[in-house]
This record gives sequence, C-alpha cells and structure tokens, in this order.
Amino acid sequence: MKTSFFLLFLTLAGAAVAQPATTQKQVQKPASASDQPTTTLPEVIVTDTRLPAGAPLSAESVNITGARARGTDGASMLNQTPGAAVIRNGPQTGIVQLRGLSGDRVKIAIDGATITPACPNHMDPPLHYASRGSMESIAVMAGITPVSQGGDSIAGTVIVKSPEPRFAKAEEHSITFGELGSFYRSSNDGYGASLSGGAADEKLSASYQGSWERASDLRFPGGRVRATGFETQQHQVITAMRLGPGVLSLDTSFVRTRDSGTPTLPMDMIEDDGARVGLRYVGTHEFGTVEARAYVHTIDHLMNNYSLRPLPAGTMPMQAPATSDDFGFSLGVSVPQGRHTVRAGTDFHRNEFDAHQQNMATGALQDTINEATRTRWGTYAEWQSVWSEKWTTLIGVRNDTVFSDAANVTSFFAPAAADAAAFNASSHSFTDVNFDAAASLRFTPNDWSTYELGFARKNRAPSVLERYLWTPLGANAGMADGRTYLGNLGLDSETSYQIAFTADYHGEKWQVKTTPFYNWVYDYIQGVPIARLFAGQPVLQYQNISRADLYGIDSSFRYAFNENYGIRGDVSYVRGVNRSNGDNLYRIAPLRGSLSFDSRFLGWKNSIEVVMAAEQNKVAAYNGEPATSGYALLNLRTGREFGHGLGLEIGLENITNERYADHLSGLNRVAGSDVGIGQRVPGAGRFLYVQMKFKF
Repeated sequence: MKTSFFLLFLTLAGAAVAQPATTQKQVQKPASASDQPTTTLPEVIVTDTRLPAGAPLSAESVNITGARARGTDGASMLNQTPGAAVIRNGPQTGIVQLRGLSGDRVKIAIDGATITPACPNHMDPPLHYASRGSMESIAVMAGITPVSQGGDSIAGTVIVKSPEPRFAKAEEHSITFGELGSFYRSSNDGYGASLSGGAADEKLSASYQGSWERASDLRFPGGRVRATGFETQQHQVITAMRLGPGVLSLDTSFVRTRDSGTPTLPMDMIEDDGARVGLRYVGTHEFGTVEARAYVHTIDHLMNNYSLRPLPAGTMPMQAPATSDDFGFSLGVSVPQGRHTVRAGTDFHRNEFDAHQQNMATGALQDTINEATRTRWGTYAEWQSVWSEKWTTLIGVRNDTVFSDAANVTSFFAPAAADAAAFNASSHSFTDVNFDAAASLRFTPNDWSTYELGFARKNRAPSVLERYLWTPLGANAGMADGRTYLGNLGLDSETSYQIAFTADYHGEKWQVKTTPFYNWVYDYIQGVPIARLFAGQPVLQYQNISRADLYGIDSSFRYAFNENYGIRGDVSYVRGVNRSNGDNLYRIAPLRGSLSFDSRFLGWKNSIEVVMAAEQNKVAAYNGEPATSGYALLNLRTGREFGHGLGLEIGLENITNERYADHLSGLNRVAGSDVGIGQRVPGAGRFLYVQMKFKF
C-alpha cells in the first residue's frame, strides 16, 4: 500500500515537471489579487467569481455537481480540496480540518452567518446546517485569510453561499424556473428527493429549495456499522427586490434531523432543529460597493445513549438537551481608487448557549454549561494595490474583542458538588482583546506563472466549552478519543503566525499549483493530563501549551490532452508537533491525494479516480491515539445531460471493496455492531449511487 501511494505521489510530481493542463482551453493571467485562473472540470470548478475579494492564490472554489449522492452532509464536498480534510464522528458530523487545525479554529460562514454547534460534542457542526441541495459555491481559504473575511480563527475560512436571487431581463418581463431531483446510494440504502423553483420579474424575485433524505446503517466489507443511519430535511426560501443600485434579500431556512447516529461519541443525535432568518443588502454606488447582513440562527438539540444503541449493563440511561442561539450582523464597504482598493468594515456575533444532561432513571439533572454567552465585535481595514501588471499587494489589520461569561451551576449530580462549588466561587467573566494582521505580495512575471508570498498573525479566543466545562465530562467538541475533559477559566487566546508561498503555473491547457506553508501557534489549547483520574484514565484539562507547529504542502495539477481527455490530481500533507514535549498533535490527516482521468464520449462525462492515503503513525501519545494503515480506493463515475432539462449521474465507489478506515474517523463506542468497541469506524465498501435531475 505504501508503494502504491508513493507511485501516485511520484506520478503527480512528474506531471508537474511535465507542465500538465486543465480541461479548459484558455486560462487568463491574473490581473489583480482577486483574479484567479479559471479551471473547469467535471467535479470541481475553480473560478474568480466564486472567491471573495482579496482571496489568496491558494484559495479553492468548489462547485458541487453530483456530489450530493456520494456524501451525507455539507462537509462531504470538501473531501478532495487541497489543504482540507473532514473529521467524521457520524454521517451528519463532518468537522472541517484545514491544514491540521479543526473545529472552532476554522471560520465557517453560511450565507454570512456564524453558527455555533449546540452539541458540546459537535454532533451538529456548522456545515450540518448547509444543505447540499441549496449550495451554489464553497470557497476554501486554508491557512492565511484576508482580515476582511473574518477573525477569531487561525486555521482558515470556508464560505458557503446559496444562489444569488434571479431576476428577469428587460426583454423577458418575467421568468419561472425549477428543478426536481432524486438519488439512491447503496452504501447505506440512502435515498432522497429535492425540489427547487421560483419566479421573478425585473424587480422582485422569490425562490424555494427543499430536500429530504433517509439512510440506514453504513455497509462495509464485514457487515454494518451500527448507529450510522439518519433522516434529515431542509427548506429554504429566498425573496429579493431591487432597490436602485442594489438588491435587498431575505432568506429563511430550516434544517430538521432525526435519529442520526454518532458511533464514535457517547450519545447519538436524536432530534436537531436549526432555523435561520437573514437579511442582506448588496449595492454598487458611485464611491464603491456596500454589503450589509444581519441574521438570527437557533438550534434545539437532543441526544441520548439508548435510542439507537444498546445500553450496556450498569450504564445509566442519559439524555442531553442543548440550545444554541446565534445573532450577528456585518457591514463592509469596498472603495476603488484607481489602482488601489480600500475595504473596511465591522462585524458582530453573539452566541447564547445552554447544555444539560439528565439521568432518565432518576430524573436527576446536571448543568453541562449554564447560560453561557460569547460576544465578539470586530473591525478591519484592508488595502489592496495593483502597482503594475506584475506586482500586487494586500495589507490588512483587524481587531476582535471577545466577551465571554457563564452563569453559576445550579443543577449537578452529588459526586460533582465540590467541582460545582469551586466553579461558582470563581469569576466567569472574561474579555479577550486580539489583533490580526495579514499581508501578501503577488508577482506575475509572465503569462504562464504567478507567485504569492503571504504572512499573517491570527488569534482565537477560547471557546465556551474550553472555558466553562466545570466538571470532567466526555464533552470535547468532537475529539472522539474516549477521554474525559475539564475546562479551564485561566485560558489565554491562541496566537498563530503563518507564512505560505504559492506558485501557480498555467497555460492554455494546463495548470500546476503548489503551496508550502508553516504555521506556529503560541498558547495552543489542547487537553493535558492532570493528577485526577476518571474511569482509570487521567482527566485531560484544556490548557495553553507554549507552542505547536504545523507545516506541510498542498499541490494540485490539471492537464487536458484535448477537448475530450484530461487528467487532474492533488496531494496534501501536514505535520503537527507539540513543541513543548515533542508529542504529535491529535487527529491530523495523513499524506493523501487523488488522481483522476476524465473523458467525454458520445455526450457522457466519465471519470476514473484513485483516492489514496498513506499510513498515519505520527499520533498523539497524550490521549492514546492509535495509528492507521494506508489505503487506495478506485472509483468510476459517468453522467450525461440528455436535453430538455434531464440529467443523470451514475457512480461505483470503492470498486475493489477494500476494507479501510480513514485516520480522521473516530473509534467505535457502540456495542452490538459489526465493528468492535475501540476499533476505528471503517469507510464504506463497494457501493453504487444514481442521481437524476430534471430542470424546467
């Protein structure tokens, strides 16, 4: 397996030397910091119009065509994006990892909204509330992110957008549009349907998108993974009107999930309802562009340890309700002045969080986190200059002030009385004042090459869970290591310094892009063993370690032999080290990559794909992380547009039916499964998917 993986790696490296190409005939030279070479492929589109202003050269924009039938949640779309990986504790729990940093360290904006998971174990990460059916684009900026795209994060930024409102052209007067879709996936007997449609004239627009999906337990070459089924539905309505030089839009959405298993965590997601209302204005005026947003997002969440899994003898039947309410707004202006563009703005986010646990046998209730609040106010200024056809710079500064607080613990189990008293006797109110800075220099010496050097200082204030988890519990934001964690009122903010260099070579038929990076983080927050035992193991308390380093490389290439045949591939590698003691950082994706051969024949678009991952033996000792073996998967896909709005896609994944486990999957905790307790949850065996759509 090692040999096969490194053959893939050498193939990609050799292709880079040979100057491979894209499947698009022309790639234009970037003219400014926001311009990117355009690459069109069957599965992924990289294009300047989908990336935010000032996006780094390494940024990727992912446009999903047929991925809905293959994946189970919004995070599935990022599986093969350079620099990105997905931590998975269950079918609906895709936690984004960017260059080795995960969870709260990643800035995720869904139609401008920041969403805080209600589950203390992040069963419902932000992309759980981004319907694959309503996604128009996903912009991924791993590592260095312009200050205008948000703060209070050190890993990078993921921006998810729904389609822009559609209006009729003057000669059309009015338009109607719609699409029906359905799919089947044999890996978990998953099936679903979707409906979208709308109507508009020159001034007003209204649209609806909805989807429903149900799945059973996951099949792998050895049986079924218990507690991996789910049922979910999503609805979104967007209305908009033209107001002079701008557009005012109102979006509402609702995501409902039932009986979604999370076998690597101590409980399963039984009920989860998320609702959002957002108001947005975008206008182009004489002085520049104005964009304003305001939103409210609410989550009601319930999990338990007995509905979807057997309850071991002597284990208390427990349920854990939680709520998370997010409120926010942002205002930004972009003012062009000749070769220069100045961007400035402010943004606000507040989260109100409550989580409890209840012994169903006795009715006793305990606060996990009681009436916590986390409020962030940020301001930024950014200056982008195109000095000549060859040189472009981007410089930005940002301040984020974070206020956090929590109420006293009022309900607790008897063994935790001492912890409750100590917590209640301490101050819970904190203010973190953080400053970010980012700068990049882009050089375009000729028509076929572009280089960019970037540097950033980023900060992240401690999360509610890291600060206010007042007694040892299995709640750990989805770490899924089976350990017990304890919060820390004395935590400081993390401070990250990052440097990255991107080289982008491109021509009429080819593109090669590679980004080596280095990120060193002071006061990195992780669990540290303390002199206290729980179930025979040391409790892990969140503490600031003096320094953690993450470094690696992301690369991709595309080459078109002609209009009908092309190849593409990517490789990502990241290494994470605790410099305080030489230990490895936990749950870091291994060296991985993919290679695809694409073709067109008689109207069919076809892909033969190999996905590989090396073994990961650079594992964390502090929580007993097990190593994993490498693997290789072979996938076949084909699809066609038949005309009159009818489209079909068919795929066969993991054709060799290889039994494998991704390193970012957690360890099984469910008895009665075909996967043993403590074994890593495997990936799907050979499976077929079919997806159909009809536009009207």
